[in-house]
Amino acid sequence: MDDKERSLILQRELAIDALVADLLVKRGFCDVESARAFLQPSLSSLTPLDEYSGLREVAERLRLAAENGESIVIYGDYDCDGVCAVSILYGYLSGVSKGKVNYFIPNRHSDGYGISVSALEYIAENTDAQVVVSVDCGINSVEEVDYAQQELGFDMLITDHHQPGEKLPDCPVFNPHVSAKTERAFRNLCGAGVALRIVEALAGVNESKKYYDVAALATIADVVPLVGDNRVITYYGLVSINKRYRKGITMLADSCVKGQVTSSDVAFKLAPRINAMGRVKDANEVVQLFVENDVFLLKCLVEDINRANDVRQQLTDDLTEDCLEKLKDYDFENNPFIILYAPYWDDGVLGITASRLVGTFSRPVILFTKNKGVLKGSGRSIPGVNILDCVKNASAFLTRFGGHPMACGVGLDEDKLADFSATVNAYAKIAYADAFARREREFDALITKPLDVAVTKQLMLLQPFGEGNPAPVFAIDEGRCGFVAFGDGSHIKCRIKNMEVLGFGMSEDKEYLNSEAKKRLYLDVSYSVFNNTERTQAVIRSVLPGELPDEDVCFEYCLKNVGDANVDKDIGRIVTSRETALELAKKPYGVCFVAFDKRTAQTASKELGLDVIYGKGEGKLPETKIILCPSKGATDFYSQTVLLEEPLSGTEKFARGGKVRVYPVGDLNEVYADHAPVYQEFGAVYRAIRKALNARRYTDADSLYADVAADCGVEKRKFLICFYVFAELGLIVCGADVHCAAGVTAELGNSVLYRAICG
Repeated sequence: MDDKERSLILQRELAIDALVADLLVKRGFCDVESARAFLQPSLSSLTPLDEYSGLREVAERLRLAAENGESIVIYGDYDCDGVCAVSILYGYLSGVSKGKVNYFIPNRHSDGYGISVSALEYIAENTDAQVVVSVDCGINSVEEVDYAQQELGFDMLITDHHQPGEKLPDCPVFNPHVSAKTERAFRNLCGAGVALRIVEALAGVNESKKYYDVAALATIADVVPLVGDNRVITYYGLVSINKRYRKGITMLADSCVKGQVTSSDVAFKLAPRINAMGRVKDANEVVQLFVENDVFLLKCLVEDINRANDVRQQLTDDLTEDCLEKLKDYDFENNPFIILYAPYWDDGVLGITASRLVGTFSRPVILFTKNKGVLKGSGRSIPGVNILDCVKNASAFLTRFGGHPMACGVGLDEDKLADFSATVNAYAKIAYADAFARREREFDALITKPLDVAVTKQLMLLQPFGEGNPAPVFAIDEGRCGFVAFGDGSHIKCRIKNMEVLGFGMSEDKEYLNSEAKKRLYLDVSYSVFNNTERTQAVIRSVLPGELPDEDVCFEYCLKNVGDANVDKDIGRIVTSRETALELAKKPYGVCFVAFDKRTAQTASKELGLDVIYGKGEGKLPETKIILCPSKGATDFYSQTVLLEEPLSGTEKFARGGKVRVYPVGDLNEVYADHAPVYQEFGAVYRAIRKALNARRYTDADSLYADVAADCGVEKRKFLICFYVFAELGLIVCGADVHCAAGVTAELGNSVLYRAICG
């Protein structure tokens, strides 16, 4: 039986659309039973508690402490997972214990990650703790646990989900990675998922159901695989969130989410806000979001959280810009990892900035700053590269490290940074060579016809999406799109194939997207309801060039992008030989050959053996290629740029070290000289444009030419030269529409474009 037959069976038996059935088969749910179980998660499918060692022992000690009135302190972590794990245990234990129940979450900046001796001493001095139970940390705190039990007299309990070291703490431990007794036992719970199963062991599944909403937030935020037990937890947790069961989560969601809360909303709106408190303030306050019921107090807390998030966003933006500046001329060929350091960076936003850079460059990233005299680093990875394995291989240079395959935290002395970086990169280059190889952009389905909203609604049955169960990626092939700006002007939107397609932060790409150039858009598609109207909404993930555009598109690009002819007068030219160009073309990264005419790009492609793309590629990873008519920022991260022909003017933006490297394959001046208008033709075109603009509105030069061609009597390329000369001189204005400027006079000779072509 092939996949097509399997899909047909699922369509018939489950009454689902072919697109949904195909996606299920692609994800390995090839029979009706497994597909139904995936679409309809059940609490009964959770790993039985008896399949974990240590779980009952931890739960029993907590039960005795609660019944006997012993003082309990829950020791957590400052990220969303740690805060949620603390909240789950505190929420339950504080309601049933006869003794005091407190919690301690270390400060990211002063205490650092995990269990520390200083924090344990603080607990001993400021509480009467008898039992200390960790959540989301502690599995590698062997010496600290010994100190707590032998010197401070605590009974220690460790619950964690991070990868363990060779030796475990000498106390009861529940960590699915070491506690799983069978192959069936689920190992990839987050810290809050571990806490949830402890509550279930203490009081049963009905009691644990009260905390699924909190556990779902953490499970999504901690980027653990949303399969198996985690899919069940997030599925029922999101149901609880959308039933508005917990006041704090409801009020936080109302402050930043419209409509139903999805896993995407948790990942990009709720979790970052919860994390923000630990990054810029103190995470201890956030526990009240999950255990407090007073509306006024919760309102104040949500306001604090949102203010902290605003600060976090600004810090992240600033750090991202700083990193991008450092990455110009970065050696991507010999460094598969991006490893950067500055002593002044805020350690609270290293991880989230690393995640941004991973998305931009498709490379693992570790960022370092200085904290208490040593370097503190936070890393994020890409699929196929186990970042914890890579840092373990360089552990000889580290003072501490921990994490999981997709994220890590490390510490080291400053003089060891170069050795650490070299060792990690050398190991990754060999051990994970396949993950860094160039590959085709993957997608789940190509949309060739309008997508019905009923189908989109069915696609949502595959939720919750996240690590291990990614949202399906759809592709559409388009030419001219018709995007317009919205919001603060940095975002764009357009209607394509019955979808509202949004491009967040993509205003700089609007001109390229609206050009005739063929391109493939990769989309996340979702179902939403607005003003009681169902709709399909799509968000652009990335854009890749398709076929090269017609020569007229390149011709017009050069007219639109003429710079100041005077600014580059002192920049020298380095004429590159054919032999040098061929050697540069062999480099996998760092060299960008730039063309402005399609024929030049195609000739160079055959000679140099390189691919040609129009405008820009995906992300900012500087793979050696030919870029035809580069979009803004397309060449920023290349260490060498070689012009295959000089633009009409403004070569300074392609300079490196005050020089412009040129390998002359084509001559752009010849292309434009053949179409240079004479003075009388400029006059005829201007009169025709004024007449047309007095009669109706036009949005671009193409539609305008269609109406004035007969009137002005010039071919299109001459018209375009005239049009953009007039636009440069301010005689006409190209905004949302094209219109003549009132009271403006100018000499043709003042135009850089005119002088470049007709001078």
